[in-house]
Amino acid sequence: MTATLDIVAQNVVWNRLISVCEEQANALIRAAFGAIVREAGDLSAGVFNAEGDMIAQAVTGTPGHVNTMAASVRAMLKRSGDLRPGDVLVTNDPWLGAGHIFDFVVATPAFLNGTIIGYLASTSHIVDVGGRGWSAEGKSVFEEGVTIPVMLLRRGGELNEDLLSIVTANSRVPHEARGDILSLLISNDTGVTQLLDLMAEYDLTDLSDVSRFIFERSATGSREALMKAPAGTYVNKLTLDGYDAPIELCARMTIGDGHVDVDLAGSTPAVNRGINCPLNYSAAYAAFGIRALLTPDIPNNKASLEAISITAPPGLVVSAERPSPVTARHVIGQALPDLMLGCLEQALPGQVLAESSGALWTLSLSGAGPTEFTSLNVALGGMGARPTVDGLSTTAFPSGVGAVPVEAAEIAAPLIYHSKEYAVDTGGAGTFRGGLAQRIEIGSRLDEDLSLSAAAFERLTAGPAGRAGGRAGAPGRVTISDGTKIKDKGLYTIPAGERLILQTPGGGGFGDPAKRDRDAVDRDLSEGLISHEAAKTLYKRT
Repeated sequence: MTATLDIVAQNVVWNRLISVCEEQANALIRAAFGAIVREAGDLSAGVFNAEGDMIAQAVTGTPGHVNTMAASVRAMLKRSGDLRPGDVLVTNDPWLGAGHIFDFVVATPAFLNGTIIGYLASTSHIVDVGGRGWSAEGKSVFEEGVTIPVMLLRRGGELNEDLLSIVTANSRVPHEARGDILSLLISNDTGVTQLLDLMAEYDLTDLSDVSRFIFERSATGSREALMKAPAGTYVNKLTLDGYDAPIELCARMTIGDGHVDVDLAGSTPAVNRGINCPLNYSAAYAAFGIRALLTPDIPNNKASLEAISITAPPGLVVSAERPSPVTARHVIGQALPDLMLGCLEQALPGQVLAESSGALWTLSLSGAGPTEFTSLNVALGGMGARPTVDGLSTTAFPSGVGAVPVEAAEIAAPLIYHSKEYAVDTGGAGTFRGGLAQRIEIGSRLDEDLSLSAAAFERLTAGPAGRAGGRAGAPGRVTISDGTKIKDKGLYTIPAGERLILQTPGGGGFGDPAKRDRDAVDRDLSEGLISHEAAKTLYKRT
């Protein structure tokens, strides 16, 4: 029999479950080989009940990982046989997991007295799994690397070395690829231990009552919060650079009866470049945008996510089907929160932040000369200004990652970061200023050619829009020091002795710039965030 807990104890257990996930995520960060996981936090971790329903997630991580994982664990269980102690499942199938083959999902059953009482799952980015590597040039997912169907990573405590050999044989960095997959295993094992310790402390033999409590409270809280939003149907469109041609994202949002339904019909059809997005990933980020505004205080779990439905006809850039190429799917996915917020601005005028850069610019650099290496980092843009405060600068919103520190990036690869700094005047002017972008300049330490994949460089044509009279943030800009302008998401060579120079987009501003507090303008000037020209022409500061 499971111990009967009072409401206080159930809330304590709920919070302790989140702590279990945090320990799980921290174990993954400590064990990871790849800097993008270890330093930037490109990962997620969660605990699930015996039915495969997510009951808690780590605060550490990204919406694109956690929200997809909420569905992927159930999908993995449907494709697996009976599991026994020591078994662990794995997949990197983009349509079951996190949207592209670089993200591996590992699910580990937790046994108590011979019975599965729950699962611990985690996701992280594996730097290279073959194919074209990090590139939008692939015409199908088959060109993008090795796809691992749902299978056992560990059988009864024994590693599946055949599976690991397939991955490492196809990876340009086999040691790192193997280590990162095993770090997911270690992460889950840590979570299992923490979960069983928690259950023993509270004399629990299963998670059924706790799950029911969490889901009932989350469903009620979500419904009450969503009921406060004006009922109605709201339509919004957003245009992205795309690759060969602009891409249009469309949303029709219906709010009513404590639920939000979004239809992405009308968005551009899937393209033959690797920037398509499977619907599971689109839904993850679209739901995050809605929850960030309307239900921010409700913890993420099965019930809170079920209050929001994201649909789309198959075959669109937001609902790409196999075998569409999907490597840089986050270009589309991370624009979807702004698409949702544009709908919500019509329902809640004056209460919604301006558009953000959505810039998680993947800096994929590799050796194009005698020295072979692969370096993966991210460059971050500005967040949109909020109705009462400036936007955050160089922030990955709506993602949850950071950037690999310069020191770590230079140790891991023969690169020199000649500069990394705020880009002046890039935040959209407004009563509240948009967050600033950053300027980064990188070259080879070996005076050899470098290869660059520009797959994730977006908003080079127009910057994020302002709101309520605020100005747009600055668009992004990428060049090579020899004068070459990077204008699409293709592959480029940076000749020996030259440097890559990039400026990410800034966030949109909120409100009339002329109404900005004079002390705030003076502070921006003194801190070098805006120029004297901007202070004079945009903020009317004489």
